[in-house]
Amino acid sequence: MKAIDSSGIQTIRNIIIESISTRGIYCFGEKKQTQSFYTPFEESVKQEEYIHLYLLVLGEETIENATNDICDKIKTITDGRITATLLIHQVKSLKKICDDQQYFFWRIMQNAELLYQNAAKPPYLITDATPKRNLKFTSLYVARRKNTISTIWSWVYNDEDACSSIEVKMSALHQIVEQSSLSLIRVFMGYTPNHFSLGHLFNLCEYFSTITADFFPRKTKEDLAMFNLLKRQPSTLRFSKTDEVDYLYYQLLEERCRKFIDLADVLIQEEVDRLKQIESKENRIIENKE
Repeated sequence: MKAIDSSGIQTIRNIIIESISTRGIYCFGEKKQTQSFYTPFEESVKQEEYIHLYLLVLGEETIENATNDICDKIKTITDGRITATLLIHQVKSLKKICDDQQYFFWRIMQNAELLYQNAAKPPYLITDATPKRNLKFTSLYVARRKNTISTIWSWVYNDEDACSSIEVKMSALHQIVEQSSLSLIRVFMGYTPNHFSLGHLFNLCEYFSTITADFFPRKTKEDLAMFNLLKRQPSTLRFSKTDEVDYLYYQLLEERCRKFIDLADVLIQEEVDRLKQIESKENRIIENKE
């Protein structure tokens, strides 16, 4: 983690350890961005660096909303210079995960940068051999997500009734994008999230692709306004009012969502095909050795 000095790493460690009972912290990715600012009084241009970290945290417990709370603390205490995407899992859950996800956790625990380890109770993954991707499980997972998306489109977007609630349709868009994002993450990372805020899922997608940033940018005020509409959980319908969502925003988001899932399907299939080719090649090597 060359982009962050030792004090920054210590700050992140302390925030996490003080927030949740921690057995291990691993950094498996980082992104650095430099932004330039013109200061009129000094008549000069200043540059500031912003770092986004991808962290796996293995702990003893599950605390409600811990993911959002810790991410907010990191951003606040570092004045926005450091942000993070956190994957928080109980150590005991490592015993229950299927082969496909075992590979994901094993790879991080073997290769990622270790930021902290509880010396008395270090986390470990029980496995007899090097885990491998289970493409059968992955394909079944993607098929279920795709069926859910297809069902929602059929129910909601074939409805031409002028009286249909845009608020309900907006919630459906949220579900469609969430399902598609989950498929992308499972195929490209071999991981199934246990935290489902749309911002969190988009950050995970941006670990391996620009697709969510391309279709749903979060930079300008208008971008954020659109994203805030899309990210609203369906549970907010219990408080919604008629015409709460601007119809023009809804039309734009619907078109973006349609194009997003179409491209996501293409990327997913291409990656599955690539992984199958690798698996087939490895199997042939093993057969030849035997």
